[in-house]
Amino acid sequence: MITWMQRHKKYLVITIWISTIAFVGAGFVGWGAYDLNKDRAASVAKVGHRTISVQEFQSAYATHFNFYNNLLGGKLTQEQAEQMGLDKIVMNTLTNQTLLLNYADEIGLLATKEDVKERLRNTPTFQTDGVFNKDLYYSILKANRINPSDYEKGLEREILNAKLESFFKLTPSAKEIDLFASAFFMEDRLMISAVSLDVNEVTANEEAIKAYWEKNKSNYLTKKSYSLELLNIPASQTKFDDKTLEEFFNQEKFNYTFEDGKLMTFAEAKSKVAVNLRLKNDKKSALESFLAFKKGEVPANETKIIFDDDTLYPLDKIQIAAKDEVLKPMVIKDNYVIIKVKEIKFPEPMAYDMAKKDASHDLLEGLKSTALEKKAQAKLENFTGNDIGFVSRDTVKSIAGLSEAKSAEFFSHVFDNTAKKGYKIIDGKAIVYEVLEQKLLNKDKAKQYVSMISENVSQVKQNELNQNLIKKLATAYKVEQYYKGK
Repeated sequence: MITWMQRHKKYLVITIWISTIAFVGAGFVGWGAYDLNKDRAASVAKVGHRTISVQEFQSAYATHFNFYNNLLGGKLTQEQAEQMGLDKIVMNTLTNQTLLLNYADEIGLLATKEDVKERLRNTPTFQTDGVFNKDLYYSILKANRINPSDYEKGLEREILNAKLESFFKLTPSAKEIDLFASAFFMEDRLMISAVSLDVNEVTANEEAIKAYWEKNKSNYLTKKSYSLELLNIPASQTKFDDKTLEEFFNQEKFNYTFEDGKLMTFAEAKSKVAVNLRLKNDKKSALESFLAFKKGEVPANETKIIFDDDTLYPLDKIQIAAKDEVLKPMVIKDNYVIIKVKEIKFPEPMAYDMAKKDASHDLLEGLKSTALEKKAQAKLENFTGNDIGFVSRDTVKSIAGLSEAKSAEFFSHVFDNTAKKGYKIIDGKAIVYEVLEQKLLNKDKAKQYVSMISENVSQVKQNELNQNLIKKLATAYKVEQYYKGK
């Protein structure tokens, strides 16, 4: 538990401020209904005397999309983002931020030009050998299609918000620290016993599987698929000498970096430089082929069916394309490819033969869970087990044949429940337990982690204050929203 808290402490409470600057873009796809009257085309909302620009909204959307996409392992689609109402989440976040900024203006807080310069000077992304590099700064912004003025305005907002947070910074009291420490570090002395099923204790025949599938057809759907016609553009065979490559590299060198952000030398980037220069030279002919393909003057040279979990093709563009739409040339595997979306098949219930394996697995898992529940409940009636001594939320050890991670999941269950006896089903077995004794505060651990506990107390108090402050500010400043959403 302590390790988890150290790694994820910034997510233990809801943070109100999310940067609207996005260096890598999901891009904003699909604007929904938008009011373009008067001067509103440049803004999505007006909060108090401040406006929220279209660019701020797009950048914030990209930031939020990337955040959730990373949480989902890169599998978030635009369709899923729409279903979760991501645009509304972004709009609400920006509105709350702007309410706070209005209040900061009212009480006289300022973000000066010197504040912005100081932030820029201390941003590692813009440094070379630890020193701010102006050329690198402009090059990176240009590569990400960000106007320096917009970026610096975003920094002003972030700096102003940081000053406001500092203005309201709340110091935790000794009693609050003790209260949190008790919650984090209480210890239970447990008696446990593992209950499992025999190999053939639960079975399901064909009739039961089919009946289960009939009842749950909507859970077994085909994947959404896209039939594509592709025009693969052959790579030109132009050979470049080292002088030409190095000249191109010098123009674009800030785009050639390692994962840690360190710039590559020409020798390290040479193979990539050759590909990128070729692609640059091939772009004109690719656009000509695009126009010819779109007019039907050139036939496709490949057909392909892809699904929503495909990682090679640009699903963000394909998913929103209309039937028979031809997409502009894009680079796939270092070559230009032109895509025509011929057909889109939406998910539909699978036939029984296709769904049988998954339905059989799900049915058996449900039957096993029910059987385990019954055995665990029976075990509780006259419970005896092994005394494993005192454990806490952060105990790291294996019990009952479980891995350390699964054992930690069990301990978390015990401390999240108030019952003296209970059970938790993990990895196909039920771990039945009884709390024999309890210690409310481990003073040694509390001292060891006092800094982290204080930080979390402060975050909880700060979050509560921010939420209440925003509710109050929403009544004090007029909010006009022009973006109407999906």
